[in-house]
Amino acid sequence: MTDASLLAPVRSHVHRARTVDALAAIFDPDVNLAIWERPSVPVGALGGFGTIQMTTTVDRAHEELTSAFAQLPAAAWHADIAADIAVLTTSFAAIMALSHVVIRLERVVGDACKRWHADYVSVRLICTYRGSGTQWIERSVESPDVPVVETPQSLDAGAVGLFKGRVLAGEHAIIHRSPPIAGTGEERLLLVLDCPPPEETAALWASAMQRG
Repeated sequence: MTDASLLAPVRSHVHRARTVDALAAIFDPDVNLAIWERPSVPVGALGGFGTIQMTTTVDRAHEELTSAFAQLPAAAWHADIAADIAVLTTSFAAIMALSHVVIRLERVVGDACKRWHADYVSVRLICTYRGSGTQWIERSVESPDVPVVETPQSLDAGAVGLFKGRVLAGEHAIIHRSPPIAGTGEERLLLVLDCPPPEETAALWASAMQRG
């Protein structure tokens, strides 16, 4: 028996599960992406949809989202999305021990942040309600003597990802990008939840608030 055969299997840096409990795995030191695999909330036409962005307390998230949607051309699906975002805000705040959350919901029609990168944040929640999901690089090791295999992967529509950034993971932060869709006619509806920035990282955080 060789030394290599005695090694424990290499753990994946991506944790997937079909319940919201999957998201708490983001604090595992070996995990830099936690995915809650779930179906998407149905979304209708996005024509006339503008960006919604706010910093809100968790208990007021649903009320403020409802008010923000009321400023847009009315659509039947707005109420369901507002309710879903409020639930995700509560879950994200509980995991990150937050009283306030930064919410951004936007229609994306071109190449947003198409370069592979890691965000200068602690943890960022990303969910694509419509269109292609955020892509990331999954790294796997078959054995100690074989080079790491890097494989592009994508979140499904509706799936919720907690992406660990450089503030917590340094060089081991998850590498990801927006799917390139310019010229395809595709539209995406993208949700990003962030922690409010502490003063010492405010400038870096602000520059990192790019589309996921």
